[in-house]
Amino acid sequence: MDITKTRIQGNALVVTIPKSLGVEPGTEYRFSKESDGSLKLTPTKKVPETMAELFKGWHRKYEIPTDLQGWNSHDSEGEELC
Repeated sequence: MDITKTRIQGNALVVTIPKSLGVEPGTEYRFSKESDGSLKLTPTKKVPETMAELFKGWHRKYEIPTDLQGWNSHDSEGEELC
């Protein structure tokens, strides 16, 4: 078992995670303090940064819902981004 101590950095306490645990730099966690005083770190779901990353693994055909099928066949009327 690895042991680590908290340290002050600015206005926060920091806990160092040993490299041996294989956590990637930049990994985000949600944390909570349990009733017994232990801290629980749970990885958050990564938000895709690109459309390609968002749809990675998507192999189906997208069908536009009938109520939206004509939305892109009209000219803009104001200052919409096209």
